[in-house]
Amino acid sequence: MWFLYLRNLLILWFLSLFISSCGYQFFERPSYFRPEWQTVYIAPWKNFTSETALGEMLAYELRHKLAQGKFLMPVYDESKADLILKGEITKVYLVPVSYETFIQTKERKISFKGKYQLIEKREKKVILEGSLSRYEIYRVPVEATNVLDPGREEALKLLAKDIADIILQDIMFKDVEIK
Repeated sequence: MWFLYLRNLLILWFLSLFISSCGYQFFERPSYFRPEWQTVYIAPWKNFTSETALGEMLAYELRHKLAQGKFLMPVYDESKADLILKGEITKVYLVPVSYETFIQTKERKISFKGKYQLIEKREKKVILEGSLSRYEIYRVPVEATNVLDPGREEALKLLAKDIADIILQDIMFKDVEIK
């Protein structure tokens, strides 16, 4: 019976060795983060386009992603935050690409441009900034009844999730020197 326990232990050891050799690692704080940085305030993005809800969708998705990572906790009060993440949407172009029938959109093409900044609140210093440009075709659900523009909201939600993932990856893996 003891050999079954030993076999399972060896399988677990080889599996963990294999996973770690492939580059997988646990979610940890970026190396350039100071230990006192624990909270972040994510303001709704400034939006200069006709898609008025997209700024709030992006802020919501960013809060959700950062809360999952547990290295920075989002707060809803700017005075309680150590860092501020703010952004600006400069262009969103959203067009239906293919239809099943006239009122059932199957795919939407989105062109997006924007920029963001991660700012240290106490010193008012920009830690990280980046610009975003994304062109994507999203498949959207075709079930829509009595909707003026079917699939638009779903495509914007998918875009917000993708942009939040890109920004989180930038924060996690970009090499930044803090002076």
